[in-house]
Amino acid sequence: MATTLPTLTKTIDDDFVNTWYEIKADVEDNIMESNVVWLALREFGVMFPQTGGEYYTDTVGYGKKTTQRFVKGTVLDQNEVPMDTMARWDWAYFLIDVNRTLVDDQKNRGPSMIKSYVARRLEIAKESVSQGIETMIHQYGTWDAIAQPKGLFDVCAPHAAITVGTSGGTGSDGDSYATGTNNGNITRVNTWWRNWAGTTATSESRENKVLAGTAPFDLNLRQDMAHIYNMVTNGQASPNFILASQNLYEAYEDEVSDKQQIVRTGFDKSAADLGFETLTFKGATFTYSNKLEAATNQPALGNEMLFLNMDYLKYVYDPGVWFDMTEWRVGTNAMERVAYITCAAVGLTTNQPRRHGYFRWAS
Repeated sequence: MATTLPTLTKTIDDDFVNTWYEIKADVEDNIMESNVVWLALREFGVMFPQTGGEYYTDTVGYGKKTTQRFVKGTVLDQNEVPMDTMARWDWAYFLIDVNRTLVDDQKNRGPSMIKSYVARRLEIAKESVSQGIETMIHQYGTWDAIAQPKGLFDVCAPHAAITVGTSGGTGSDGDSYATGTNNGNITRVNTWWRNWAGTTATSESRENKVLAGTAPFDLNLRQDMAHIYNMVTNGQASPNFILASQNLYEAYEDEVSDKQQIVRTGFDKSAADLGFETLTFKGATFTYSNKLEAATNQPALGNEMLFLNMDYLKYVYDPGVWFDMTEWRVGTNAMERVAYITCAAVGLTTNQPRRHGYFRWAS
């Protein structure tokens, strides 16, 4: 008995969905291993699932009591000081479409042909979402009203954001400390809500978390890195992941080529096994990404380095809507069908920006 057209269509619908869910776990692993930043998010335990909810919130402690000194007869103060506030991040969504037509279904209706047909279309979708999610992590989450998850520069803003930025990203800096609410809906006019940031052209301020270095970077890179590392650490919590533009990484690599002691952390070993190059700086993994130089909707100023403490980062996502495929939909007055592989995520968050640092060297 010949297969009817509705039966053929339903069979291919099911083959696509069933095949996707068979390979979904492998797809997630492949995406996490496709670039060094996503690998770090996984290996450092940064991925944080939250099922549903209107938004993601985190408690931020910022207030502190003042120690009082007293002698006999001193009148003591009793000041009620606000200690905590709430940071709030909204959900963002992204997807990739998988397309079919009746013509293609008809041409690939044999059992062996259907298998190849399904595999090829899903492979294209997998590669596309992998490239897209890599780009997004290197961008601002809010830039000219683009709806995407928060990225590296939301938790670790550039120095330009301290002084000349415009909230929402009308310039190359993206978010302003003075007016922006890009990180957790809390304005960075509060010095306790700022990451360390600087360039070789700035004066230094511990209160405002502004750093300064010495140009040119190829002569002063290592001593500046040590200073930035120590300032961010502040005798408390040290950065454990340093991400640089490729030229800075190569300059450091050249400087320490005959001095670098081979020390491998667990993450370094995992990265090396997957073909990523890493060095070690003061015990922190040090690596590079060419995305720091070229991606849209990020500073792209060159000579950039981010000092991150992965213990104070969370990538918040919904495990129920994470690389999941929708049902197939038919276009009006058309023979095309489309399904979407969808993700819901807040993106990268931090409740202690002071644990991270951004630095840019002048050329």
